[in-house]
Formats: sequence, structure tokens, C-alpha cells
Amino acid sequence: MLDSGKSPENIAQHNKRLILDALRKNGDMSRADLSRHLHMSFPAISSNAKGLLEADYILEVGAGDNSIGRKSTMLAFNSKRGFIIGVDWGRFHIRMMLADLLGNEIISTEAVNDSDSANVGQERITLIHDRIAEILEKSGKTKDDILCIVIGIPGIIYDGVSSLAPFTEKFSGKEFIDVLQESFEADVILENCVNLGAIGEQWKGAGVNYKDITYIAYGVGIGSAHILNGNLYKGATGAAGEIGFMLTDPVNISNKYDDTGSLELMLSISKINHYLKSGSFNEDIIKLIQNYKDGEDLYAKLMIDEIALNFGIMLANVVSVLNPEIIIIAGGLGYNFGKLFIDHWQGVVKNHFPYAPKLVLSELNHTETMLGAVMTGINHVHEYVIG
Repeated sequence: MLDSGKSPENIAQHNKRLILDALRKNGDMSRADLSRHLHMSFPAISSNAKGLLEADYILEVGAGDNSIGRKSTMLAFNSKRGFIIGVDWGRFHIRMMLADLLGNEIISTEAVNDSDSANVGQERITLIHDRIAEILEKSGKTKDDILCIVIGIPGIIYDGVSSLAPFTEKFSGKEFIDVLQESFEADVILENCVNLGAIGEQWKGAGVNYKDITYIAYGVGIGSAHILNGNLYKGATGAAGEIGFMLTDPVNISNKYDDTGSLELMLSISKINHYLKSGSFNEDIIKLIQNYKDGEDLYAKLMIDEIALNFGIMLANVVSVLNPEIIIIAGGLGYNFGKLFIDHWQGVVKNHFPYAPKLVLSELNHTETMLGAVMTGINHVHEYVIG
């Protein structure tokens, strides 16, 4: 007797997923190619491929180039069977991409998030809803084409409420998901934007070919995400990587909890708020960096040097605990301060740890969270598409 975990239905589902995964990752393959690659019998490949063809998960795309015997028929993963929408809902911008099931971009958009009311309640849901409707209209797709929508947000959703995002109003994650799911009839996933940034870097950025990655997003606030042995590590309550709570000085030990951690207070936007006057975060940061280089503003020099010192201490502590292969630094402050201090930070790490990781700045131009949202949607669909 087969046990419940190895019923014929479960075996067939598992084999179909293996076939889909092979075609998704390796491109067009014949049935014989799949049999050799997956170490699965040719009849099993043929039987499961038939079901996948009938369900439109795969396609026959012509004859192979074998020179001996009958030409084999090539099979391909049907990347246009459905589509993913990945959203980066940042504090200053909303970036959105529509992609097929292989991650090929169909269309992407970026809009300034300049409405204070868009950060609370129903206004927030309406804003995202309207942006999704716009990208569908521009692409010529309908809601029936969308299989999954993944939205990256500051903070994490825990017990149905957003938390650990001290510079953003809390909101009901369940209400957000319910409204969008009902409207677009697609699976809707909310995920921490820094976690998605790490996934985006692993897929398309500096993290390609690395299995142990630390991604640090330093902008209005600071957070990190960690990919260990190829997989995102979230921790017991989804709060892994909240380095804003790290202590770098015993003077900062608190006698009560606050959503804004000790390190975040020392590095966050409030530290440089005096210099943020134009309404454009990036422009103000560039001017602040120029003031530092010119040396005419003593306060700016002392402040930035203090930030760089504490950031270096944080990096050494992260490396001592996680031993990553690479640390990727992103965000408006992380990228711009990094251009000044990355060699110094690399030296700090090397001087305090025997196996120093590579330190790099993100080169994805702030699109890594959006890309991570797309890949998370693809993985979700692939995990649940069969059965």
C-alpha cells in the first residue's frame, strides 16, 4: 500500500512540477532531454507532459536538431499562460512591473508618491488599486490575465497589522489583501520591501551566483534582509534583519521599547532632517554630500562622519553573526554615503573579521524591490499552479 504522502496523485503532481521547473530554468527541451535531465522514465515524462499540454502549462514549439532518427518535438514552458504584477510601494515612489511567468517585462511604470493621505487607510488601498488598473489598461491585459500581485511595503505584516515601520502609518494588511483580491481576482501577497529587495538583487543584481547575501536598505530608515544558503531567512516572527534595533553603544541602552530602534535613531532621516528642504529627498542628499566634500559645513561633516562610523560598526556586527559572501548596500542614503565610505567600511570589516565578505553598492537603480516582487509572484504561482 502507498502511504498518504506518496499517492499516485501526489507523485504525478510532483513529477509535473519537476518538468515545469526544468523547462522554466533550462528553456526548450525534448521529452528525451527531460527524461535524461530528471532521471525519469520516458513513459512518465510523456504521460505528465500530455497533462501539462492539455492544461496549457507547456507548449510544443517545433522539431529538435537531432541528426539521427525521427526529429524530436521540443517542449517549452508557457510563460504567457498568466502574468505577475510586482509593486514597490515606497515612501517617495510607486514602481510597478507587469511580467510574464519567466519574469520577462511586459511594461513597467513609476509614479511619485507625493500624497500624505496615500499613507493611511482607504486612500492607500485606492491608490494602489488605481495604479494596478492603469498598468493593465496600458498593457492591454485584463484582470483575468493576472495570477498574482505582490506588493512590497515598509515594515512587516504581523497579526494582520503592519509593524516595525516607524516612519509609516500602521494599516490593516488583511483589509488591503481582501479588497485587492476581490477586485482583481488574483492572489495578493504583501511582503516587506527590504526582503523583496534582497530577492531582486539575488535574481538580477549583485547577488547573482551568491547563496549567502546580506542586503541593506538605508533611506528614510534602515533595514536589512538575509538570504542564507539561497533562501530568504525571515526569523521566528518575520522580523529578521531589523538592524535598526541594533545597539552600537552601551549609552543607548533603553529602559523601554520604542518602534524606532537605537541604530535607526542614529542613522535615520531625522538625523539629517535639517538638510531636507527642497522636497526632493535625492536632490537634498546630493547637496548634503557636496557640503561634506567642500568642508564648509562643520556640522554636516561631524554628522556624516558619525553616521559612517556607526554604519561601519553595524556592518562588522552583521558579518560576525551571519558570515555572508556579499553585502549589498542600497537606498538613497546607503548608495550616496556608500560612494564616499565603501572602501573605509570594507577596511573596518577586514580589520575585525577573518573572512570579510565583498561589499558593493546596488546597481539596480532602486528597482530591486519591484523585481523581487515579480520573482516572489512567479515562485508563488509555480508552487501552487499544479493541482
